[in-house]
Amino acid sequence: MGCDRYSREFHAGSRAAGSGKTAVLVERIIRRIADETDPLDVDRSLVATFTKAAAAEMRHRISEALEKALAANPGSDHLRRRLALIPRASITTLHSFCMEVISRYHQLIGLDPGFRIANETESALMRQDLLEELLEERYGSAEEGDGFWKLADTFSGDKSDSGLFQLIQRLYDDSRSHPWPDLWLKEKAAVFAEGLSSQDHPWLTSLRASVKLELEGVEALLQEAVRLARRPAGPEPYLANLEEDLTLVSYLIERADAQDWALLYHAFQGAGFGKLKACKGDGYDKELQDQVKSLRNEAKDRLSALKEELFERTPEQFDAELKEMHPLMEALSGLVMEFADRYQKAKMDKGLVDFADLEHYSLRILCDPEAEPGTLLPSPAAREFQEQFAEVLLDEYQDTNRVQEAIVELISRSSPGNRFMVGDVKQSIYRFRLAEPGLFQEKYKSYRTDRPEPGQRIDLARNFREPAPGGGWSELYFSPGHDRIGRGNRL
Repeated sequence: MGCDRYSREFHAGSRAAGSGKTAVLVERIIRRIADETDPLDVDRSLVATFTKAAAAEMRHRISEALEKALAANPGSDHLRRRLALIPRASITTLHSFCMEVISRYHQLIGLDPGFRIANETESALMRQDLLEELLEERYGSAEEGDGFWKLADTFSGDKSDSGLFQLIQRLYDDSRSHPWPDLWLKEKAAVFAEGLSSQDHPWLTSLRASVKLELEGVEALLQEAVRLARRPAGPEPYLANLEEDLTLVSYLIERADAQDWALLYHAFQGAGFGKLKACKGDGYDKELQDQVKSLRNEAKDRLSALKEELFERTPEQFDAELKEMHPLMEALSGLVMEFADRYQKAKMDKGLVDFADLEHYSLRILCDPEAEPGTLLPSPAAREFQEQFAEVLLDEYQDTNRVQEAIVELISRSSPGNRFMVGDVKQSIYRFRLAEPGLFQEKYKSYRTDRPEPGQRIDLARNFREPAPGGGWSELYFSPGHDRIGRGNRL
């Protein structure tokens, strides 16, 4: 699937599972390396996916396709050479690529080349010991009433510090999914000092989205109640109440979309359901009547719970509470950074690394050491990889994190772009491994289907399978406005 002789960076996103995202990526690789007029050497592409099994499967599919092409054209020395070079192809996971970067340039970061990957038990015990030691020191040195004591009082129980332990470790893990963990921690703590000074405050943005989602659930319950009330022998007198309820909920949803918390707060102050009208006579189905009542009561309870949880306090009270939390968040971020330093030193002393270390060591190697935190500038090592790889292709892009994205950006060319990514945000399953589906969504929204800047998007939105001549199956990939994705044998 080419674009002006493969010269532009673009992002292929699929909205439908089974639309052949990986097959399209594999087909692109095969076309590029099998092209006798403008071939791409197999060792000049980096093809990265999320698991070793997926990488092995991709290598197998590429080899199999080249073998079929060679069988159809046995006299092609070009195809024979390309097939012989497949073992040299960089078809791998991003973690394996990071291992390659570190092995090649470990001297730049002072890492013992004999390092090994720490196992989970080993890491957990080391973290526990270091954290206990750190907290004991803080209990002994912190002045009465400072942020640390407030933090401990807030998140520790009467008998143990397990709540604080878990919070520090979780925040440490989250921070490691960002290219500059300390900078990220400081920025997140600083947000609390701002209070609700802006309507696009991350806390408000997340909260409005949660409120809207809950209101849409309430709306769905009421719509089902209306449907049942309109059935033959249904409790028709309830319809007037249900329509009023739906009007109220629709209004609240509009206010949640308005990006003004004060408006949403005031809208909720008078929000509530009225008393149901009576169903007099014997012409109503008792079972339908009970079902409608049950649905409306559930909707009512969910609306009341939402109001009680979030709208009993004024925006001014929320603002004050956030600002009061700032000293605690500063103390927390400081603890996490101190723990990170100690843990890193302990691992280096033992020649150990974990998977997050692989990414961060690679980032240190690939990013210019003179670059300010928050700025990506390729180092000489990164420029060597830019020269080596004519194309960087990523499968399952929705499962990458921001550190991996930074690594890929540093080894990719910017002009002309040479990145190719496929994925589907709905299929992201690795949030527990700190994948960041928001990266996919950012590119999906910014990339266009009608122009190549800042990147070109190709939607694999539909999938048709039909018997191919001679057996097997073929697929037709539709990309609105682009005829460069077409029919091809399923790989």
